[in-house]
Amino acid sequence: MPSAQPNSKRKLHLANSSSRKKAKIEHRNADELPWKTVTRPFEAGMGGDDGIMELEEVEGVEVVYETTDGGRVAKFNVLGEKSDDDEVEQEVEHESDEERDDSPILVDEILAFDSENLLPNWYKYSLHPQLSRALHAKSFLSPTPIQEVALPTALAGRDVIGVAQTGSGKTLAYGLPILHHVLSQPKPSPKTKRPLSALVLAPTRELALQVSSHLNALLNHFEEFSSEKTVKKSSNPATTDGKMPTKKPPPHVSVAAIVGGMSSQKQRRILDRGVDVLIATPGRLWDLMEDDDTLARDLKNIRFLVLDEADRMIEAGHFAELENILRLTLRESAEDQIPTEFDDDGEPIHVEEEDSKEGIKKDDLQTFVFSATLSKDLQRNLKKRSRSKGSKKHYKRNEAPASTLDDLLLRLDFRDPNPEIIDLSPVGGLVSTLQEGRIDCLIADKDVYLYYFLLRYPGRSLVFLSSIDGIRRLMPLVELLNVKAFPLHSQLEQRQRLKNLDRFKNTANSVLLATDIAARGLDIPAVDHVIHFQIPRSADTYIHRNGRTARAMRKGFSMLMCAPDERRLVKALLGSLNREESEIPEMAIELSMLDKLKARVQLAKQIENTQHKIKKTNHDRNWMQETAEALGVDLDSDFISDSDDETKLSNQKRKAKDAKMAALKAELKRLLSQPLIAKGISTRYITSGSRPIVDDLLAGELNESMLGLKKAEAGSDVAVPKKKAKRKEQWKKKQKDKVKETKKAKAED
Repeated sequence: MPSAQPNSKRKLHLANSSSRKKAKIEHRNADELPWKTVTRPFEAGMGGDDGIMELEEVEGVEVVYETTDGGRVAKFNVLGEKSDDDEVEQEVEHESDEERDDSPILVDEILAFDSENLLPNWYKYSLHPQLSRALHAKSFLSPTPIQEVALPTALAGRDVIGVAQTGSGKTLAYGLPILHHVLSQPKPSPKTKRPLSALVLAPTRELALQVSSHLNALLNHFEEFSSEKTVKKSSNPATTDGKMPTKKPPPHVSVAAIVGGMSSQKQRRILDRGVDVLIATPGRLWDLMEDDDTLARDLKNIRFLVLDEADRMIEAGHFAELENILRLTLRESAEDQIPTEFDDDGEPIHVEEEDSKEGIKKDDLQTFVFSATLSKDLQRNLKKRSRSKGSKKHYKRNEAPASTLDDLLLRLDFRDPNPEIIDLSPVGGLVSTLQEGRIDCLIADKDVYLYYFLLRYPGRSLVFLSSIDGIRRLMPLVELLNVKAFPLHSQLEQRQRLKNLDRFKNTANSVLLATDIAARGLDIPAVDHVIHFQIPRSADTYIHRNGRTARAMRKGFSMLMCAPDERRLVKALLGSLNREESEIPEMAIELSMLDKLKARVQLAKQIENTQHKIKKTNHDRNWMQETAEALGVDLDSDFISDSDDETKLSNQKRKAKDAKMAALKAELKRLLSQPLIAKGISTRYITSGSRPIVDDLLAGELNESMLGLKKAEAGSDVAVPKKKAKRKEQWKKKQKDKVKETKKAKAED
């Protein structure tokens, strides 16, 4: 077979610059280069009669271009053997490298950590040194009750179903065993794709991103620590030669979140590189799996499966993709597998397959299910009227049965025949550090009472509404009243949702108007108040809403705004929690202040209604014209004439409306500038009047927004009923007894 021409050669392997300096260079023509014949790969479609007769390649050649009168000419330099002088020069360089102390850092040197003395409460779990160091750096000196009970079982490889109050540390209860396992494995090679080890499913985007940030926080501390030591080692200018430091190596553990509202292409690239721990919402994960069979195969071999806030994901009409994802995690038992080998007696031989990389069985799956509520009775929609006991229940044709938590547990592929069930939920769903209060008012007056509460008790307030329309109505109203407020609902773009969350976290006295997407799992630091502007539809939603405050044993306050039409709903809500309506006391309201606030709110509503009408009229007219232009259709003459007439009259009307709007805004500005003075305060002499404020003013205890009222926490204006106080004491005792019983059972085992 004749050889191919020089212009058909496949590639040239170029030597690096350091080799060029220390090698003999031989100039040759292209035909004189040391070509090597290579086989044609069938995978690339080059194995048949495709017109290519032969492929050749060459190594150790440098291509140099020289400019001549005839243009650019390529010359080939063959890099030969090193001379004796070059070897001596390399030895000298090697000696100088030893003097620079540029040796790599040992991992053991970085991970050395005295957890027995620094973290005595964590030492018994024998966690990876990296995790112990991160826990100490973040001042997590003791495990929470749910972590103390769940960690021994989880680290032993058993399945865990955990129920604990919000803010109790459930994320680390399942996150620490997962990270401990992955960190204990050899560090993956950067040339190979990481195998997926754990899948964490969460119901909302915000919760998935939060779980990812919590787990990465434990890992990033080690990466920063090792990077600092590397910089110190290589800080000598002689070692860097003025160049940038070496590229940071890939992390030992990779944690990524896959959620909707973000670029799916970027998320696909993250998955293609390989992830150890994947946190995802079911919807986006299923969308990516439909176009990626590799991801579906990876799910069949995962080591950990976690369902965070599991009860939310099984509500009727939610997360239809969840069942499809769970089916991929189901694995055949030894009895169900089709045997491939038989012994001499014809009996099938079942061979246990093992993963050569991790040394674990392929069907070894550990499942964690965590939530603050796992009772299907709490998921009942309270707004649906219950049928009478004597009436028969009729089902519609093709109506699917309601999904329950029991159905979910049956669908999960528990490897453990008896999963460890840990129930540390508080009595009545009430956290011990949470105070509750109630305001009974008309629906039309809820805006005024909310405004009063925000001025009377400054702080971060999370206001829950059941509908997006309610947020859109309330948002401009509170902005006109100079209240810093941010919306959060499902129709906002993901970037805007995260931006509003960050603003709320970083603003001391602010309000977050949110739907129930913010009720699950979000750990927002220092939320002072949770306000139920609209009553939740189910008891578990009420528990999760309250869980946004009073987290990690901090104080918090929950206020229920109840209209007369909602009394029945509140009674059913508390009945589901085995509580009485009288257990939530009514808050004391300064009625003299309330009357002054009504004028402000009514004026703000009038301005908002006028602005809304103007915006709606302009939007409808512009939409009609833009649609007609896009379709190439001429508008009706009547519409045009009406528009012309409106245009002629619009100048006069617009001036009149603008003047009226300016007057209303000026009046509202005047009312907002006036101080709110409580009844009995003298405006001339602060030492006189029935309520002197001199002492409070000098002590700095005066409410700046409402003169005459002291600075106070929301819980100080409600009286705790004796029955409620008794329930708290019973709950505390029950929590201690549960922990003692668990420890005793572990010791006996």
